[in-house]
Amino acid sequence: MSTPDTGNFKATRVDAGAANLWHVHEGHFKFGSIKETRVNFAGRTLEQIMEKIAENEPINAPYTKTDNQKRTYEDCIKWIKKNC
Repeated sequence: MSTPDTGNFKATRVDAGAANLWHVHEGHFKFGSIKETRVNFAGRTLEQIMEKIAENEPINAPYTKTDNQKRTYEDCIKWIKKNC
């Protein structure tokens, strides 16, 4: 089985999204390696997680412009709603 090409990013298994775009991985949601977009799940209810994501909307906006960015963002939100 081949490793997917993720650009300059090492192949990271994610629960949703894509490692170099929006992703859910090891108890957090963020865009690539951009720390400002990160939302940690530990100790938060689904409602609190979604509130934090909403608060981050101005920070996240530049990373939700392309089709792939939008798709991975939506995939992650669906995963969060189902699993958190």
